[in-house]
Amino acid sequence: MSKRPPIIRDNTPEEELALRRSIAADADTAKVTASRRVVRVGRPSGQTKTQVTVRLDKDLLEKLKSPEPRGWQTRLNSVLRNALKDPA
Repeated sequence: MSKRPPIIRDNTPEEELALRRSIAADADTAKVTASRRVVRVGRPSGQTKTQVTVRLDKDLLEKLKSPEPRGWQTRLNSVLRNALKDPA
């Protein structure tokens, strides 16, 4: 027995109007003006980085991932960039 996909329907004009009124009345809704800067989240557009595969020692990777596992590749990038800047 196969599962049927859900039926998705558009809002009626009355439902759409009620939603828009509800959003406008919400105190947490931010007003968007021309002077507000759009902040994008996620990867930047364009090709600023190249994907590579590298093998790291286990202890080195653990150090990069502490205290927070998120962002370890950014930390590695920063460490490498600083190491290449040093003339010594």
